[in-house]
Amino acid sequence: MSILSVLKTAMPLCGLPAPAQAVSSVDPNTAKFVAMAQDIGDELRERFFWRNLNIAGQITGDGTTTLFQLPADWAQLSPGQQLYSSVNTLSPLYGPITNEQLAGLKASLVAPVRPVWRIIGSALEFFPAIGAGEIITFNYYSTNWVSNSDGSQRQPNFVLDSDFSMIDELVLRRGLIYRWKESKGLECSADQGRYERALDRSAGREDAERITSTAAPVLDVDGWWPGTVTFVGSV
Repeated sequence: MSILSVLKTAMPLCGLPAPAQAVSSVDPNTAKFVAMAQDIGDELRERFFWRNLNIAGQITGDGTTTLFQLPADWAQLSPGQQLYSSVNTLSPLYGPITNEQLAGLKASLVAPVRPVWRIIGSALEFFPAIGAGEIITFNYYSTNWVSNSDGSQRQPNFVLDSDFSMIDELVLRRGLIYRWKESKGLECSADQGRYERALDRSAGREDAERITSTAAPVLDVDGWWPGTVTFVGSV
């Protein structure tokens, strides 16, 4: 559903005519709805870790460089994310380390056998430098929550009427209704509740983490086994 389609469903629910254009519209109410949609989307991006915004990244070493610029759309590293090297894929690189730990390592006469890492400013730092051709892989969350119509380009803002949100558009629509009424000083507590509940449901569906059972395993005591036992040799 494009931003135009979202506005066509949200604005009539606020007593306004459905627009023929969205981003390109000169109508003040439509322009306000587009601005509110942008603001709501920016807020939603920060409030939860949306699967559609999780991006795979990689860095290739040259043997000397220790500071690598983070991707332009970097929001944050995935929670609990670890960095893996193509040199040793069985265990992750140690990090992130603190500034004090890195300072101590740099002052030491002996460098770590495997690189350690930290994020500093807008860069990812390794010490010592990762080897030439060594590939570091990781996942991060992107600031680009808007896509063009065919999904070939991600961006942080609505540019065309055909652009769509990669965050649940039902949540976006209900947020628009709530924010519009709030901006006009109208009673909006029920609409706020619907918006927050829609957000909770959508965020709950995003949770795809592995389920860990802490219950004790069921003990099979009847001795039955659904197979055939063949005896070889004398009985």
